[in-house]
Amino acid sequence: MLNFLSNKTSIFLLQYFRDLYYNIGKSKPKLNKRTKYPKTYILVTLGEEVDLRRLPTGYSTSFLPQNGLCDCCKLPINETNGTTFICGHGYHLNCYNGKCKYCEEFYKKGIFENVDSFLKRIEKGSDVFTQEDLDNENNTEEEEEQYDSVEEIQDISHKLEIEINNIKNW
Repeated sequence: MLNFLSNKTSIFLLQYFRDLYYNIGKSKPKLNKRTKYPKTYILVTLGEEVDLRRLPTGYSTSFLPQNGLCDCCKLPINETNGTTFICGHGYHLNCYNGKCKYCEEFYKKGIFENVDSFLKRIEKGSDVFTQEDLDNENNTEEEEEQYDSVEEIQDISHKLEIEINNIKNW
């Protein structure tokens, strides 16, 4: 059963990475006419519009990450002379000063706004839950699935073999 799950996961990942490879550079911000900055991004591989809050921090800053370029000096970076951080911003090793200056600015601004809001709420003496407080509670459910073992295992093994052979055609 473990081998079956491993093969099924391998097929999923191969197909997903193939789609990512084909859609490199096609994702873009969806511009809203009402606001100055985009609130959603169109992710081509997933075929979805994703809220800005679900993307790495770099996409919420005043300076969007530049794919393949150093966000400090604007020169190309590669694996040997630089890196891209989890926030999405990339830096040469000599340009990076121990922090991402764009994300640091974003976090400082956010912390200041939150502290200011907190102090105002304390001054009001409000002890009432808001809709935002209630929305933070998440309920998740687990789904169970059953498989026909012999036929599906053979089918998955065959699909995995086909997907591995198709890597050459990417």
